[in-house]
Amino acid sequence: MLFHFHLGFQNKRLSNEIIQTDEIHLHVHPTYRKEQLNIKMEKKVKFRWPFAYKILYTMVAVAHKLYYRRFTVVGHEKIPLDTPVIFAANHQNALMDALAVDYAARRSLAFLARADIFKKPFIAKLLNMLKILPIYRMRDGIEALGNNQEVFDNTVAVLKSNIPLCILPEGNHEGRKRLRPLKKGIFRIAFQAEEENHYKLNLHIVPVGLDFSDYFNAGSDLTVVFGTPIKIADYAAQYHENENKTITGLSNLLSESMRSIMIHIPEEHYELTYQISEMYEPNVWNTCNLKRHPYNKLTIKQYIIQKVSEAFKQNPDKASVISNSLRQYNRNLEKSGFDDCLFQQKPASFFVLLLETLLIFLLMPLNLYGLILNYIPFKIPLAIASKIKDRHFKSSVNFVVSLLLFPIYYLVIITLFSLFTEGLLLKLVFGLSLPVTGYFAFYYYQHLKTLWGKQRFFFFRHTKTSHYNTLQSERNKIIEHIKSTINS
Repeated sequence: MLFHFHLGFQNKRLSNEIIQTDEIHLHVHPTYRKEQLNIKMEKKVKFRWPFAYKILYTMVAVAHKLYYRRFTVVGHEKIPLDTPVIFAANHQNALMDALAVDYAARRSLAFLARADIFKKPFIAKLLNMLKILPIYRMRDGIEALGNNQEVFDNTVAVLKSNIPLCILPEGNHEGRKRLRPLKKGIFRIAFQAEEENHYKLNLHIVPVGLDFSDYFNAGSDLTVVFGTPIKIADYAAQYHENENKTITGLSNLLSESMRSIMIHIPEEHYELTYQISEMYEPNVWNTCNLKRHPYNKLTIKQYIIQKVSEAFKQNPDKASVISNSLRQYNRNLEKSGFDDCLFQQKPASFFVLLLETLLIFLLMPLNLYGLILNYIPFKIPLAIASKIKDRHFKSSVNFVVSLLLFPIYYLVIITLFSLFTEGLLLKLVFGLSLPVTGYFAFYYYQHLKTLWGKQRFFFFRHTKTSHYNTLQSERNKIIEHIKSTINS
């Protein structure tokens, strides 16, 4: 199941051949439009089991707070209130993108998914409860495409009911920090919905930028940025004069707006530019007076990427110089067994490392308690996710399986504990200790790995001084190259 849909694109394969989609154009026949424009549409879409949905939505909200180390939302105040909205987000991390928009918007959203997964009645009811509507493709048969008129009617009804719609207009996901060309289906739906309501629907498309610090692992950072809404009715006259030209213009406008609120690295020199932005970011922090906020981090990287990309276009030799230096530096880094992030930080002193080590030992019993009681629900989702071929679905599988498994596991463990103990307070304390110590054990392990890296780096600096100095010298030269490139 994918919580996005694709309109107007050509036989592209999604997710390493997991799903093949076909060209879909959700155009309403002109005759139908003329006949229906004067008919006021009163259809309302009602989703099944709303109470169950509310419970699930609450679980997803709580899971987001636990899954990410920092979940930052910027620009929420830009979302229009009491008016139909279509959210358009960049698509880099499979299901996690749709869930992120759903949670960050603080409003339950509707989605579209391929129609063949609706064939079984129970599955269809379950998907309806999740506010997922079917979309038919060419591979479903010519006859099935006629059902897309009903899809359109349902989509308009959803929007008229003030239930936001989420669309990932790139069509499929790609785990790279860039925005690919947008599909046109989002605009066709928007204009046809407005036409159906004489352009009084007041429909807005809200651009959304998603930035994951790590696509694959829990404990990462996610920043969600909402951009300036686009009011569709403002383009009504242009649309009636020239549909294709208007849609192309709006596609460019939406693309520009989305790129301004996300990390977009041009395809040319992508890997080089990405590494430069990661490597040089701490240097920018040291020269500006900005609060250490995730959105400021995003804007700093945007600044670095823009300046470097412009410089590489004007002077391609700069890209070659930095690329060659980085290649040598990375080879030496690999031999030493360290990441560049350790060279970005101020070296830890022996006293600080000693205190951190003592603290780790003191907290180990609490870690063991949380680890033992949470090992099974931690391990099973990871084991299942490891079997997924498309690595960008791994975090989605891990998240969903954990969302379902942890509550069931905790219920079983608490029940077993209650059978052998007495006292309500003891049972309550035990039940609360499960998620708290499990959360603690996860980040304990993260800090333990970080501390081990710092300790190794400390001894490397003091026992292999010449090797360390060579790496530091190589890095300083690269930083100077990047600085001169940005300032050129």
